[in-house]
Amino acid sequence: MSAGIHLPPLLAALLAAASLRVAHAAPDCPVPLPTEAAAGAGFAWQALPATAAVPAAAPYRIGVWGDSLTSARNFVDAALQGSGIERTAVLPSFIQAGLRVPGLALPLKAACASVGWHTAYAYRAKGDTPAFSPGLLSMESSSPGQTLALDFRFPRPDTRVRQLDILYDKGAPDDSLLLAVAVDGQEEQLIPLSRTATGVLRIAPRVPMAQLRLRLVSGHVRLHGFLPHYEGAPRAVLDILSVPGAQVRGWQHIDARLLPGAPAYDVLILQYGTNEGASPAFDPVAYAGSLRASLARMRQLQPHARCILVGPPDRGVTGARPADPMKYSAIHRRIASTQKQVGAQFGCAFWDWQGATGGAGTALRWARANPPLMQPDLTHLTAQGYEVSGRLFARSHRFNLPQH
Repeated sequence: MSAGIHLPPLLAALLAAASLRVAHAAPDCPVPLPTEAAAGAGFAWQALPATAAVPAAAPYRIGVWGDSLTSARNFVDAALQGSGIERTAVLPSFIQAGLRVPGLALPLKAACASVGWHTAYAYRAKGDTPAFSPGLLSMESSSPGQTLALDFRFPRPDTRVRQLDILYDKGAPDDSLLLAVAVDGQEEQLIPLSRTATGVLRIAPRVPMAQLRLRLVSGHVRLHGFLPHYEGAPRAVLDILSVPGAQVRGWQHIDARLLPGAPAYDVLILQYGTNEGASPAFDPVAYAGSLRASLARMRQLQPHARCILVGPPDRGVTGARPADPMKYSAIHRRIASTQKQVGAQFGCAFWDWQGATGGAGTALRWARANPPLMQPDLTHLTAQGYEVSGRLFARSHRFNLPQH
């Protein structure tokens, strides 16, 4: 189906009226519009099966999954720089449906979603039925008028998207669903998806776009991610799909039907352990089992990628006189040992973040450094701490882009 769909005049008028009535049903989602929008350029759209979603190609593809320690980008950007790669030379091929996740730095100039969108997390999922994309997040709503907006002018202001695949599902194929989409501040187009199954909504602007706005007119939709194809091909793809609070168990809930097609990643980094180690009843045997099941799933989905496990950094215990100041240091040491051993069974290298930065007690020493490299919670690093760590990582596991 394309942008040129013809609706009966009465139906079109009713839909337009309904569209206007619900436009103010939810709080606005303010993203500044580009000043150089091409007036009247418009876009075409297609509803396609999920298998049609193919990430943008690049000579080198890096995927990073983890928790808040890598979701903020400082660590990865420093690792890129340590490998001789400018951050402006990489672009994402998959953007998470995490517009309402606190602390998540999406690879966008700006993004927002109104309050009626609800986020689901793979690492919190129960049961054995996979239901997540590689972004390990989904956002859903059945409240008319809910909006979201994405501004793609990142990492350079002249970045533009020539095609965007929106990965979605809506329950049963016959469920009602009507969306409204606009690009670069132009007039909305109504997109009826009531007779389509779970899949991909492909937006193809006639002029490469800077911004997209989507509004739920009626029905129920769950969004799993956004796959941009850019006007200019990047030197490398970098997908940072880390989620604050996440645990590696989230990998067990990835649905292969929501996995975009080839190409696969060249390098795959899994950075986990801090949240698993924070459990009051941390069980090393149970942790090893969860890690083994998660890596097995990872290898099913990414059988040929170079895999690197990143252990947790050191962690301290806050308070004036903690009973056991090395409690978390010891747990992190055990987690690191388990990651190294289990990872080798699945062909994964290992980087010991705690050991590489000084071992047990580093958290307190780094918090007292000038400038501080660890935050007062003795769990999260400062921006400088992440940058130092990223450069140390690059010394051991350099990213090697193909030569021009």
